[in-house]
Amino acid sequence: MSILFRLTVYPLLWLISILPFPILYLFSNFICFLLYNFIGYRKAIVRANLQNSFPLKSNSERKYIEKAFYKHLADLILETIKGMTISKSSLLQRLALTNPEIFESLYADKRSCIVVMSHCGNWEWVCTVAQLSAPQHAQSVYKTLSNASWDSWFYKIRSRYGTQTFPMEKTLRVMTENANLITATAFLGDQNPANGKNAYWTTFLNQDTCFMMGSEKIARKMDQCVYYLQVRKVKRGFYTAEMILLCEQPKETKEGEITEMIARATERDIVEDPATWLWSHRRWKYKRE
Repeated sequence: MSILFRLTVYPLLWLISILPFPILYLFSNFICFLLYNFIGYRKAIVRANLQNSFPLKSNSERKYIEKAFYKHLADLILETIKGMTISKSSLLQRLALTNPEIFESLYADKRSCIVVMSHCGNWEWVCTVAQLSAPQHAQSVYKTLSNASWDSWFYKIRSRYGTQTFPMEKTLRVMTENANLITATAFLGDQNPANGKNAYWTTFLNQDTCFMMGSEKIARKMDQCVYYLQVRKVKRGFYTAEMILLCEQPKETKEGEITEMIARATERDIVEDPATWLWSHRRWKYKRE
């Protein structure tokens, strides 16, 4: 983290983070207005993604999702900043794991697991709360940001309560080093691959879509069962997370089978609550050859 960032940006973010939630969400309303009406942040990308994903919906239905998405995006930005100072008790109250017995059972059996989540709900709070919610050694894989200061800032928030976070290029090395521990490793399953050539291709939201296969490869190599973490927004500032089993015996699956399960679970989540997915992401920039 650069000295300039520490002296200018960091204090401002900290001041925002200590705001009470009611005031924070008033600020979020203002951010939403700026993003949607004034700046028009990635509006063309959002509209194209919604049009291609939901061709059977009417223009008014897609417009409703669009506006709801920008409201959620503004909340997500402010909630991520709130992660700098949010207390353990408040975090656990606002992101509640509905079936913690899954983690407890796996831990009792001394079995590690892969937990795949998507850009639905608030994935940043999931990373922060992970070690508070599971008896396993919680690990989270992330994609390194090009800006070192922002990358360091996100790292501090995600690891604030003990979750071990590491860049995806170090995944195999770190997980091999921690092989003697009982771990729960979180992956974001709907990120864009570095390119579409070596990725898994499937139909996702009515479009040819490529998926990274990292979580599947790790699960098969290390024989770890795979769960999908379904994160739902209950109301503003409150989420639930539910562990859903995808694969109990990964070594018995064919190549691409687990990744297909991840794609289908993610698609179901998006269809059921489309406004809370990251529509501003350039998810379909690669084309199948």
